[in-house]
Amino acid sequence: MIEIIPFIYEDTDDLFSNTYLLIDENNDAVVIDPGKDYPGLTDYINKNQLKLKAILLSHGHADHMRGVNRLMNNFDTRLYICFDDEDKLKDSYANCSFFVGEEVIVNHKAETLADKQVLHLLSEDIIAIHVPFHTSGSMCFYLKDSNALFTGDFILPHSVGRSDLPSAMPRQLNNSMAKIKALPKSVKIYPGHGPFSTLEIESKVNPFVK
Repeated sequence: MIEIIPFIYEDTDDLFSNTYLLIDENNDAVVIDPGKDYPGLTDYINKNQLKLKAILLSHGHADHMRGVNRLMNNFDTRLYICFDDEDKLKDSYANCSFFVGEEVIVNHKAETLADKQVLHLLSEDIIAIHVPFHTSGSMCFYLKDSNALFTGDFILPHSVGRSDLPSAMPRQLNNSMAKIKALPKSVKIYPGHGPFSTLEIESKVNPFVK
């Protein structure tokens, strides 16, 4: 079973995504959406002698990748993002940092992901599910044995992400949601913002999942 450690940043002056650290029994680790550039995550990895195998981005918005450069500078690791969102790594307009007066640029090359690609990074495989809607390259990450789904800003508690930002594809919502609704209802949802949920709960209370 994979241990999942959330890093939740409650900063009223800014918006940061939930960050998740996944650790297997061999101390291999993966970070999903390092949303804040601060030393706490790197310190935790070093303190616990973890081997950071990869950074996975659910999509290319700045609030999900502000911490990428720090991790890449501190660890010999790999960076993954959907092929449709790769351009956002180096474009402050596309990654929306421009709109809040920032310029978030990732200074490292990423490997691109395709739909249904299986990542062999931990003792349990991670399946990338392409869900264009919030952005053209939005991804969910599914761990079947751990019954865990990391949804980024595709599914949020009782809602979904915005569909009015650059590269959003609102007409793709139903097609993308069908991929997620095919998963077991018991799957636990780890969203990009807000508290955890399950697919069963969201199918009852979330009008976009029903």
